[in-house]
Amino acid sequence: MMYGLKNVSLTEFGFVPGIQDKSNLALSGFLNMPSRLGKTFHDWAGEAGIEPYVSADEIFFGGRDLMLSGFIQGIDRDDCESKRRGLIALIDGFTDLVPLESKWGTFDVLVSGQIKAEFLHKTLLKLEIPFREPQPDLSGVLPAGSSSEFGIDGISFKDLGGYLLELSGDRRTRPTPKAGQFTAYGKEGYQITNPGVSELEIKLFIKQPTYSEFKKKIQSLYKLFASPGLRNLTAHNDKLRSFFVKDGFVVDTIYSRSDCFIGMVTCKLTEAGTPGNMQSLLDDLGYLVTDSDGNTIKIKL
Repeated sequence: MMYGLKNVSLTEFGFVPGIQDKSNLALSGFLNMPSRLGKTFHDWAGEAGIEPYVSADEIFFGGRDLMLSGFIQGIDRDDCESKRRGLIALIDGFTDLVPLESKWGTFDVLVSGQIKAEFLHKTLLKLEIPFREPQPDLSGVLPAGSSSEFGIDGISFKDLGGYLLELSGDRRTRPTPKAGQFTAYGKEGYQITNPGVSELEIKLFIKQPTYSEFKKKIQSLYKLFASPGLRNLTAHNDKLRSFFVKDGFVVDTIYSRSDCFIGMVTCKLTEAGTPGNMQSLLDDLGYLVTDSDGNTIKIKL
């Protein structure tokens, strides 16, 4: 079964898989890491930055959106319409989550929005079906740390599955100051406030021989970013940064090829400040520290 809903193959309705933007797959969103639920940090007005909520009993995740794109093929317009109505009738009969079956896995979903259909030809109807997966499986195994010079928590980007293509955001900019609280009559008031939170974004290119291996690397990122505490990032020409992930990540530019499976992970990092003493740096990264100018400093205890 290429694609199915509740054990019914969509080929019964003349469904032919299409492709998503920046992909050669018909399904998107199924590898994304969802955002966290609830309050993820506290902003103390009188202090710089934020207080992250990263203990085990504070970390919960929501669901994720999937989209299936394809076509309904028929012998003529009436046949296409009949098959479309049959598919809609199947979906209208769902009273709970149903399994969306695919080559890429099985996901318990509900139809979450408008099903779009338009004729491209009298024998071909373009179709888009949006799904919501409320409780995705975010299990994974964390790779062993290798005290790598560049990576996350001492795990090299290579061991995480790929290459760091880009680190952007507030790398060298001072965050916007927090809003002031003041009153003034007949003149402009002001208050000097501390800077707010720094937001970064990383782009990781992941390439693996098979989809199974690719999925394992994505699952290791689930495990890494969902772990209690702060993560530590070391990148070329950048300082050591402590961060947490509250908005999950997106996996796109996905291509399945005969010899490999590739994709791009885009993840927002919320910086929580650098540990305040040298011992904590040594505990996290062994003997390797990177200063603000990108110089590598080797320290031996």
